[in-house]
Amino acid sequence: MKTTILKNIVSFVVMLLVLLIPVSGLSAESQLEPDWMSNEELVERLNEIEEASAGKVEVGMMGHTSQGTEIPVARVGTGDQVIIINGNIHGNEKSGPEAVISMLETLAGDSSFAQGIREEVTIVTIPRFNMDGAALTQRQNVFPWDEVVATYPQLEGADSAWYYNDRNEGFDINRDFNPDLNYEVKAEDLPGNTLLPGFFITKEAQALRDLYLELQDEFGHVEAFVDLHHMGTPETNKTGEPVTIAIDFPPLGPEDSDKYDDWPLLDQDKSKRYSLAAALGVKELSDQEELGVSQYIHFQERDYPGQARSAFALNGTATVLFEMPGQQPQFGYDQELIDRVENGLWGIVTRMADGSMDHLNGDDFFELPRYWTDNVTDMKDVVQRYTNEGEIKSDDAARLMENHLTALEHFEKQENPEKMTKHLESFKTVLDHYSDQGVVTQSVYNRLNGDSDLLIERWSLK
Repeated sequence: MKTTILKNIVSFVVMLLVLLIPVSGLSAESQLEPDWMSNEELVERLNEIEEASAGKVEVGMMGHTSQGTEIPVARVGTGDQVIIINGNIHGNEKSGPEAVISMLETLAGDSSFAQGIREEVTIVTIPRFNMDGAALTQRQNVFPWDEVVATYPQLEGADSAWYYNDRNEGFDINRDFNPDLNYEVKAEDLPGNTLLPGFFITKEAQALRDLYLELQDEFGHVEAFVDLHHMGTPETNKTGEPVTIAIDFPPLGPEDSDKYDDWPLLDQDKSKRYSLAAALGVKELSDQEELGVSQYIHFQERDYPGQARSAFALNGTATVLFEMPGQQPQFGYDQELIDRVENGLWGIVTRMADGSMDHLNGDDFFELPRYWTDNVTDMKDVVQRYTNEGEIKSDDAARLMENHLTALEHFEKQENPEKMTKHLESFKTVLDHYSDQGVVTQSVYNRLNGDSDLLIERWSLK
C-alpha cells in the first residue's frame, strides 16, 4: 500500500534526523526506542486525528470505566455497513490501540482508498476499552467486590462472579457479556461458570453493550465486531514456525449442538468468512512472507458465551478474534506485530467495502495452520515435526508412533469411542516407555501426553 510505503519513508527520515541530535544524559538508543501509548497519549492522538480530519473522524466518549475513567470512541465513514473494532479489553494486551490509531490516521486522509472505504463502511473503534487495566498493565479492570455490592445491593452475600480476580480486585471483562442484551445481574445466577453467559456487572461491558444497541437501532444490524487480543508464543504443528497472529470465529461449542437453537441469528459461516478475510489481509498486505498466520485454539468443546464476540455473534453479528503473540509487560513494543493487526483489519474492511466478503468460502479458514490438537491428524503432524527436528531420537520409535496414530485416525473416522479411548491409552503407555528410555524429549512427552489426555476425555464422554 502507498500509505505503508510513505510511512516507512517518513520513519526512515525521522530516524536519521534523531541520530543527528546531540545526546545528553540518555543514550541515543533509549531515546529512539518506542513504547506503548499511555492513556493520556492515546487521547491526545485521537484528538489530533479528529482535528486534522476536517470532520471525517469523530471522537467522543463511549462511557466510563467502573472507576469513572472516560472510554474514548472514534467513528469514521458513512457507509451502511457498520463494524465495531475493540482493542485492549485485557489491560496487558496493547497492540490493538496502536493499530487502530494508525488505521484512523489513514481513514482521516483524502486518498481515494480512504474515501472508498468511508463511503461503504462505518467504522466505530474503541481503541482502548480497559483504560484502568491498561494503566496498571493487568488483565482485569479495577472494580473491588465491595464496590460491586455497593453498586448492586441485591448481590449482598452472593458469591463473586467466577471471572472476578481477588488479587487484582477486578474482572476479566471479556467474560462479562450476555447475549440477552437486556439482562440485569441477579444474585441467584452467581458465580456462574465458563459455559454460561456473563452478568454485565462492569460499567465497561455495559457501555459496549449500549453502543452495540445504539448502532443496531441506527443501522438495523451490526455487521461485524473485531476484538484485538494477545496470547502466548506457540509454534505451528507442522513446521514449528512461530505463530505471528492467530485468528478465530466465535467459540460456541460443537456446531451440531442444540444449545443455541434459541439464537437463530447466529451465523458461524459468516464469522469464518470474516476471519478468513483478516488472515488474507495479513498475508496480502505484508512486505514479507507470513508463515505464522494461524487458527486460534478452538477445540470442538470450546464454549464461551460470556465473551463479547460470542454474545454479539448470537445476535447476528460476524465476529473475529485477533490474538497476537506476547503479553505485556514481558514483551515490549513491536511495530511488526502492530502492522499485522492493522493489515488484518484492512483485510476485513476492504472486503466489506468492495462486496467481496460474501464470495469467500468460510471453510477455507480451516486451511490455516494450527498450533494445537483437535484430532489425531494434528498429533501426527506434531510427531512428524518432532521427528524432523530430532526430538524423537529413534526412527523405529517415530515409525511405531505414527503407525499407532494412523490406526487411531481410522477409529476416529468410524466414530468408535471404545476403540479410541483404548488405543489412546495404549499410545500413552508407549509414550511413557519412550520417555523412560530417553527416546523422546520432555517437550515431546508433555505435548503428546497432554494431547492424548484431551482426546481421551472427549471420547469417554461420547
